[in-house]
Amino acid sequence: MACALPFQQEAFVQQTQQHMAQWSQQMAEWVVAQPRTLEEIEQKTLAVLREGGQAFLTGLLGLCTPAYPEDAIPCSCGQTAYYQRKRPATVLTLLGTVTLNRPYYLCPSCHHGTVPLDQKLGICAGGLSGGLANALALAGVQLPFEEAAQLVSRLTGVSVCPNTVREATEGLGRVVVEKEREAVEAAWNLATPHLPPLPEEVPQRLYVSMDGTVVRTWEEGWKEMKIGAFYTTTAPPPSQRSDAWEVRAQGVSFYADFAHPEAFGRALWLEGYRRGVTQAREVVAIGDGAHWIWNLVEEHFPGAIQVVDWYHASQYIWEVAHAAWGEGGQEAQVWAEKRLDELWEGQVETVIGHCQEQAAVAGEAAHQAVTDYTHNRERMRYPEYREKGIQIGSGTVESGCRHVIGCRLKEAGMSWSVEGARAVAHLRARLKSGRWEETMAQRPPPSRTYTRHSAHPA
Repeated sequence: MACALPFQQEAFVQQTQQHMAQWSQQMAEWVVAQPRTLEEIEQKTLAVLREGGQAFLTGLLGLCTPAYPEDAIPCSCGQTAYYQRKRPATVLTLLGTVTLNRPYYLCPSCHHGTVPLDQKLGICAGGLSGGLANALALAGVQLPFEEAAQLVSRLTGVSVCPNTVREATEGLGRVVVEKEREAVEAAWNLATPHLPPLPEEVPQRLYVSMDGTVVRTWEEGWKEMKIGAFYTTTAPPPSQRSDAWEVRAQGVSFYADFAHPEAFGRALWLEGYRRGVTQAREVVAIGDGAHWIWNLVEEHFPGAIQVVDWYHASQYIWEVAHAAWGEGGQEAQVWAEKRLDELWEGQVETVIGHCQEQAAVAGEAAHQAVTDYTHNRERMRYPEYREKGIQIGSGTVESGCRHVIGCRLKEAGMSWSVEGARAVAHLRARLKSGRWEETMAQRPPPSRTYTRHSAHPA
């Protein structure tokens, strides 16, 4: 299909040069007419560039339009579609609305219309350009949709409504959800498994952590969203017990979803495979006392060193102390500090004994502590972990609960559809994993089907 002829290209170049001369003359006269601040000059320049860019883009799209449309083209149904006329289409872009006339073809057999230029340009009449859709999704995955719309308008001069931002964001998120579902199915196809490429650099020690947080949905109220994180770190654990320390994770990647443990485990394993979990010299799994976490570790990461998060383990001690002596009391403080020292040194049985001694006054708090410590005693070998340089805190995934899920999906008054929350969570996990450009490449081109309905259907 031939596009613009040489004389049309020359006409475009000459017209652009004339416009540039006019804009330059207007700006020169404006800037010397009276004193201007840099901000005023910036804003005026941006306005001129937007106006000129819109005209320039429209001209370029005109050059993409065939000078002489073909009489007929193959139809997807196997028959022939015939040229009808040129039909106008408007598209909202980063430079504003542009309009172009494209050849339209109709198949008399299936009554489907086709616009080849739309497919070539990756556009849809009445839709958004790829650049604007990407910008809206990037803003919408980080800000409430109304704020995102305002930000895009402020930065580009293109006005969009919050629902347009929602559609762009959740639409891209649904693409990610579907791509990841397909990848999991392909990986777990026992007959012919298909796996993603392994990383070029094999991690020596790879950490995996899991946790859960709740998101409010229209259909099911507060619903748990599971999140997993893979990461490495070169920072050693603290040698002395401290109330706070940072893991300083590197190369963090996340996966999050509303899912039953079985489905979540398969998807998380696939993310781990992409990160090199099957190649790593050592895998360390850190989590709280939730049974589903350790069940998934046993199933998908056998041989991993299992560590109960120090903060989770120490919290039980404080709950027993407060139940026995009340919060803020000196006796509670002294008792808890001694137990924490014992736990830090791996004296789990000693801690269990002291908690049992407080059962009469601490009640359920003591019972929960004894149960948790008894069940997880082999995951609390903290001196051994520290000696090997293994981190004992799950702050990375807990931070992920906040900045991957909470900061976007759990602001005051927010309520989501289940599928909308899932789409945004998957998209945020990609963003926070440094995989945004990869995600943009997965976005399918927009499409629109033109169908002429027969007055006398067969």
